[in-house]
Amino acid sequence: MSPNTLPARPRLAAHVLARRHLVGEDERVILHDLRSGQLLQLGPREWALVSAADGTRDVEGIAIAAAREGAHARVPAVQAFLAQLHAAGLLEADDTGEDAARSAPAEGAPASPAPAPEERDARERPLEVLPDFSLHCDGRGSCCRIYASILFDPEEAARARALRPDVLSGGARHELAFMPERGTWPCAASVVAMRDGRCAYLEGEGRCALHALGGPEAKPLGCRTFPASFVDDGESVRVSVAVECACVLASAGRPGGAPLLDPRLRVRGDLDGRIDVARLPDRPAVAPGATAARAELVAWSRRLAAAAPPPDVAAGLFALADAVEAEGLTGGAIARFERPEALDPAALGPWLAALHGRAARRAREDAAWRSERDLARRATRWIAAATLALAEPDLLGALLLAPARAPDRERFYLRAALHGHRLLGALPLSLALRDRAVRLVVARALPVIVAGADADDPACAEPLALVEAMLRGHGLDAYAVEMAGAR
Repeated sequence: MSPNTLPARPRLAAHVLARRHLVGEDERVILHDLRSGQLLQLGPREWALVSAADGTRDVEGIAIAAAREGAHARVPAVQAFLAQLHAAGLLEADDTGEDAARSAPAEGAPASPAPAPEERDARERPLEVLPDFSLHCDGRGSCCRIYASILFDPEEAARARALRPDVLSGGARHELAFMPERGTWPCAASVVAMRDGRCAYLEGEGRCALHALGGPEAKPLGCRTFPASFVDDGESVRVSVAVECACVLASAGRPGGAPLLDPRLRVRGDLDGRIDVARLPDRPAVAPGATAARAELVAWSRRLAAAAPPPDVAAGLFALADAVEAEGLTGGAIARFERPEALDPAALGPWLAALHGRAARRAREDAAWRSERDLARRATRWIAAATLALAEPDLLGALLLAPARAPDRERFYLRAALHGHRLLGALPLSLALRDRAVRLVVARALPVIVAGADADDPACAEPLALVEAMLRGHGLDAYAVEMAGAR
């Protein structure tokens, strides 16, 4: 079959995420193509056609199934519509039967083998929780209004619909309140619809309706574990905190809150098996073209965490990046971090320009379909405005010369990142250090932008957390990957 030929039984491709959004009472479905980064907006009628294309029906069957949902269309029109989606790379042929055949054990086959020794060892690795931190949640729902997807497993979704059957009439039909995590076929997780960028189960005053009716255990696992992050570094599982909510920074240095993790959990094997525990690679990249042994980097990270914080954390991170590229993971590099020179606006400029380009593109896309009340839309616009303002050399220079407004917050941010190995990911360490310095600078500029927009959203109380949530949760961090490719 030609790649351009519509599959006999098409379905939405696995790399496409469908998300239902309600803007006021206007319903729209947004298709996110993870490969190209493109977005496509569909109305309810078009989505009925796409959702019927689940890999089990031919075009005529899709038309019949959609008609049962009130989306009537002639077969040639359905054919033409699906052909357009296929040409855009959004459809694929069904291969679930082949996948199932490959993954299912043959009849009479023995049970799954026992875990390998290294897997057994991993289960016994201690949980090393970020010390001296407890969370004080303000209950205002900032974290429930900023992310693109909130995942529920089948049991969690059923419980939510039972507790609040009135939400989007989901008590009667799962698909009215939830969408598949990927594609259009049933999968292990569903994502809840969003109303003006908010989780559909979030009450108007910022309280979770599921928590109010069923207690904390009624919420999905991701919400219950947020903002904890888990990384296995070969020695322990580092449990740190994602600095992506105003509550996290407001809790820094404040005792008496909720523990980040149930203290009864001691080793990795005690964790819920659904929790995503990332694993550091054996040889993480520390600079473009250079790697280091995992154990060496873990030891270096501990030394850096114990170092004296620099007067300016952003300047320290940029100086450390230069030193890592020149010297590797040496004590001299850490000394450069502790006593950095002032940040050079010329060095920061290309990074800020790249982030502005990414944020400005996203702001234009969001304006076409997101509600003006949507926090993600407003935050993207603020970041685009801040990075544009910082393109003015005199303004950037003045900002860099001024002391940070919240140096204690910035030091905590770095401590949490180091403890959780959050500087290690898609980028080499040296580039990730520069990226984090850029985020700090943008967060310092954001209050002026937000004040000019007359925004009193509680999420704005901690600009650094807002920047962090937007960069990771909405793909703005891809600007740093672009910078890496340009080097």
